[in-house]
Amino acid sequence: MPTTAKVISTLVKDHIIKNDVMVFAKSYCPYCSRVRSELKKNNIVFDAIDLDTREQNDGSEIQAYLLEITGQRTVPNVFANGHHVGGCDETLKALSNGTFKKLLEGPAGKFRPKPTEKPEAKAPVPDQQGAAM
Repeated sequence: MPTTAKVISTLVKDHIIKNDVMVFAKSYCPYCSRVRSELKKNNIVFDAIDLDTREQNDGSEIQAYLLEITGQRTVPNVFANGHHVGGCDETLKALSNGTFKKLLEGPAGKFRPKPTEKPEAKAPVPDQQGAAM
């Protein structure tokens, strides 16, 4: 049964939102293995989806959606704190020059919405005699 675009969109967005670092990969890809290894070496916790081993057989749909939102079709496709980092080369560069850490510590990126802010409670307005109404 084909997976709907809405289901794919929700799946991808949910994984990016719920994980500080999200890697979309393929199990046989040497570049994906390298990124996983470097993330582990840098003690960075991440989640990964191997597009080629999903029981739902929707890896090509996920990859097409990633292309739509990032402009990148290849794997690995890495996100840090809602920022699209890129593929293997971009991720390794960001790890080595400190950019990756800054992405994790800084404000969330466009793929990770900011938490909704609670409106400030208004202070009671005192009446003319100074008592709060």
